Amino acid sequence: MKCKAIPILIYLLFSLTLLSSVRAQLQIAEKIPGFITSTLEGRRIALKDYWEKQRKKAIVLSFFATWCHPCKEDLKYLQRLQNRHGYQGLQVLGVLTQDSAKESEVRVFLQKLGVNLPVLMDQDGIIAKRYGIIGLPCNFMIDKEGILKAKYLGYSEDVKREFEKRLIEVLLSP
Repeated sequence: MKCKAIPILIYLLFSLTLLSSVRAQLQIAEKIPGFITSTLEGRRIALKDYWEKQRKKAIVLSFFATWCHPCKEDLKYLQRLQNRHGYQGLQVLGVLTQDSAKESEVRVFLQKLGVNLPVLMDQDGIIAKRYGIIGLPCNFMIDKEGILKAKYLGYSEDVKREFEKRLIEVLLSP
């Protein structure tokens, strides 16, 4: 009897260890994890600086890669939103993740798209893992308190409509 119980006990302990190591997906209305990283230009920056120092009302973190085709359209769309709503306190930040492109290649990539959004570096995917990214593009809308208001995976007309609706709500909040 003892011999049969030991493998089961080992299996249960192993399973619990695996489950505890799996990072839960961020949920709407949760405080988002902060981070410090470098910009494409090589400056160190903390995410909280966009609220505390620049007084932004809404931050959109857009996780992308140069090899991701839908990311191209998403970045162009987000650039248009930044141009349209930046004066209201919107700041769109690209987060280049799990991409081996050189900085000069990223600059050319963005220039061809007509995108001049700030880009934060996440080559090893550490930030993406903390945010539970499972695909690209992936966008997180965060209010001025650092609370997740919306998250979207992919790029489509339906996603854009819902995204803009939520963005206006965040920008119009006091």
